Amino acid sequence: GRGLGGRCCHRQVLESGDLVNPGTNGAAFVFDHGCQFFRADADRFQKELLQEWLSRGWVAEWSARFGSLGSTSEAEGGGPDFFGVPARQPVYCGVGGMNQLPLGILSEARALGADILSGVRVASMARLSSGRWLLSGTEGKAAYHDTREEEAARVSPDSLGEFDAVIVTDVSASMASWHRASAGVPEAIASRVRGRTRVVLFTALFAFERPIKLPLDAVSTQDNELWFAARTSSKPGLSDATMLDCWTLVSTPKYAAAEIERVPMQDPKTGAFRPQEPAYLRDGPCAVLLAAFQRVIEQSGHADCVPLPRAAYIGGQRWGSAFPAPAGVGGRDAKGRGPSTVEVLGVAYDSAASLELAPAASAAADMGEVDASWISPTPDFLADDEQRVYYAGDYLSSGPPGVESAALSGLDAARHIVKTLSLSAASSACAGRAPS
Repeated sequence: GRGLGGRCCHRQVLESGDLVNPGTNGAAFVFDHGCQFFRADADRFQKELLQEWLSRGWVAEWSARFGSLGSTSEAEGGGPDFFGVPARQPVYCGVGGMNQLPLGILSEARALGADILSGVRVASMARLSSGRWLLSGTEGKAAYHDTREEEAARVSPDSLGEFDAVIVTDVSASMASWHRASAGVPEAIASRVRGRTRVVLFTALFAFERPIKLPLDAVSTQDNELWFAARTSSKPGLSDATMLDCWTLVSTPKYAAAEIERVPMQDPKTGAFRPQEPAYLRDGPCAVLLAAFQRVIEQSGHADCVPLPRAAYIGGQRWGSAFPAPAGVGGRDAKGRGPSTVEVLGVAYDSAASLELAPAASAAADMGEVDASWISPTPDFLADDEQRVYYAGDYLSSGPPGVESAALSGLDAARHIVKTLSLSAASSACAGRAPS
């Protein structure tokens, strides 16, 4: 993508409507267009990661006017709930945008000597006779998710270098070669990742010319199309970051699953990847979510807020693998398959109107019992120590989807890799030492 951070992303837009790279001065409109916030339910996560992130100023508690809209008759399930909001708080955001958390972590890595590449997509992996991995990929527009397929196909992958080990965190990298995010991960490990049921979502971004009079900044809704809505200016470090009243609307899995069945990510005739073109997003999912937002506002007793002001900017994002379907919840199995699972072109998606994504208090306590001194007996990551290929993230975790489980998975994977490479280096040193 254009910036670093994956789902912890932040979009900056010029007044002309052109997108600019994160951190660029002069942006008129800003949005967190992926992950809206994260929870910190596990004691281990709080102690090992959150406290340091807070102390460094990378994240802060999101203290907004939370609420809900919509009646329970409008959709399946109980009261409105989006990752526990509005009932269960606190929740946290990156200060100045969700991407500030990964950018802070990567800045420290760079200071320690790491090379950080942005706007680069790995396209293939090849094992060399030396045991190292040769990675090849593309950069610039050919790497972006919204570039037209014929334009991206003109660019041939170039060598990105040789590496001792490969760590993968994007579930889409395990997809077959038709998907633009495919990284050629060895099938033995990729097949174990692909089996997890996915949740697909759309986000719609609006910069309204006048502030919406709604006395809430972040709302979960009881609707079949709209799940959550958030006002940018209510987030930490963003109160003065935008010219207009910017909102991010998040679809329900139910709407998104039906939409990608109507307009698949893979052309059913040619098998080619279908990029998410701005015109399609604006005239399709964005229009649907805007109408749903206005509807639930009006039906919830806020008639003075409608009609909604004109939008000076409209943008969107299709998240084909927004997060994994929760395991062991609502009749789902360990891979997230359950009563609401549907298949689109052979890929399993959850189509529920809403999902239970915040653990019960007892479950959160259990998460904190994991041995923090090293990895757990059943680590939430995949490891092929012989080939030195590793997969981490919430798609490999048994915990609730989101930043918390992804971060703990990455932490455990990193500790395992350090230990494995250290033992290998020590073994090689011993083998090369001349007998006395």
